Amino acid sequence: MSEADGTEPPKRRTIVIGEPSLDLAPGSGPIIDPLLIPFPDDTRPDANRTTAAMVLPDADTTVTLADPPSGGGGLRTVLIGGSDEDDLPDPSYTAQSSRSPDDPRGPRVHPRLKARRLAVRQQAGRRRILWSAVAGVFVLISLATIAVLATPLFAISNIKVSGLVYSDQESVSGITASIRNKPILTADLNSVKRRLLALPWVKYATVQMQFPHTVTIQIAERTPVAAFLGEDNLWRPIDPEGRVIDVLEGRPVDYMPIYGLGPALKAGESSAEYARVAQLITALPPALRAIVKVFEVDQQYNVSMTIRISKRGDTLVDLCAARNLDVLQVVSLTAFLNTKVNPKQAPPGRITACRADLITTSES
Repeated sequence: MSEADGTEPPKRRTIVIGEPSLDLAPGSGPIIDPLLIPFPDDTRPDANRTTAAMVLPDADTTVTLADPPSGGGGLRTVLIGGSDEDDLPDPSYTAQSSRSPDDPRGPRVHPRLKARRLAVRQQAGRRRILWSAVAGVFVLISLATIAVLATPLFAISNIKVSGLVYSDQESVSGITASIRNKPILTADLNSVKRRLLALPWVKYATVQMQFPHTVTIQIAERTPVAAFLGEDNLWRPIDPEGRVIDVLEGRPVDYMPIYGLGPALKAGESSAEYARVAQLITALPPALRAIVKVFEVDQQYNVSMTIRISKRGDTLVDLCAARNLDVLQVVSLTAFLNTKVNPKQAPPGRITACRADLITTSES
């Protein structure tokens, strides 16, 4: 009731937004089903389901606006007109919903966000195309460079070889001829190196290219330290690794002779037993080496050497099995000869030095 004139104020319209099952207050008006009105510019398949509007009855009626039958949530805007005393526009109701969060298709993406994503994908695609083009140009340039270097314009015309002393010149020339006039970039230099290392005298070999037309080859040859007599009555110079460097009819006088019936190895082949003998010969001190006349290896690979201590005769030194040879035997033998043997007296006929810690003598 108004305090001014005692009259009852006009009733206000009431709108309740919720489910149709809401427990409305007594006297509330009937629930009016929503009227689904599609928007002309909305072409979505679910436009009729997610867009709703409601027209209110008379001003004195209480109206309840329920969610659309689909249950979709979202933004709803309601503009309500009032009585003659209310300074409000005429009633107008609009409602717009996005997809429900439970929709299996997921929430609807805003058009601006969708456009932004599309622009990002397009930009990434342009970057990929650019990098692919750059990589393609680089590959083409590389292939063109290789093609030019593989032409006769860069053929090998000059081959420099150094370090040859005892190696067979014809064999080396035959190996290097395989790359002469070949394109320097495609010539098989590794094959040249392998073939050089297979030569008996060659220990190391390096093969390098020098643009545009030169290949340099450096060779280090093996050093023979002894020569053994084979069962075929031919002499074979060997290095400290026991590798046969050559096969000769006569005994080479520059190397320590090893008599016996050794294996008939070919040049380039090796013997482990003769390698131990060659290493022992290399370890001989100059004073002892000067009195050693020959070495001998029997068929069981037992090793002995003959030394000349004095003019009165020779002495046979037993060193026993080749596989057990040790440099310490040479050290002990040298000390024994310096302290226990008098060169002015008759030398012992036999010295046994199979062990470095035990050296004995005998007359026979």
